[in-house]
Amino acid sequence: MKIYKVSWYPIIAFMLAGIIIFLLPIGDIKEILSELFLFLCTWCLSFLFLGYAFYLLSKRRQHKAFCWDGEGVVIDLNGNKVYWDEIEDIKFSKSSITHMRSTVIYPHYTHHEKIRVRRKKLMPTPAHSIEWYLIEKSKEYHENLMKVWKEKQEERAVNC
Repeated sequence: MKIYKVSWYPIIAFMLAGIIIFLLPIGDIKEILSELFLFLCTWCLSFLFLGYAFYLLSKRRQHKAFCWDGEGVVIDLNGNKVYWDEIEDIKFSKSSITHMRSTVIYPHYTHHEKIRVRRKKLMPTPAHSIEWYLIEKSKEYHENLMKVWKEKQEERAVNC
């Protein structure tokens, strides 16, 4: 089992964006009082970016990561898993609009409710997307996961 940590790229990018958005209103200090609402909105946005950056940084320091083992695949930074026998398919996805890449895990529809209860969600999720920008060595992660998935499918075919 190889562990794929949270990448430094989104941590640094969100942190820089938060700092820049935080400092933007200070450049026009005279207009702050006349545009107080806009000033507060930009600072709230900056704290949102900074908060997400620190969240990702804390997950990296806690060694929370994307991985798989004999049981299944970890699908989020909270350590939630989808078990191998619940998975129907694993695919690569690239958005045509944003060009964001991800590995998408599709559980069989008969397992959606079990996964929803295990994850303590209100609604079941038909697919679990693992965004590549979050993972160090994301292409390697996807290729290795696909190899293991093919092996698991072959084991399942032999056992049936």
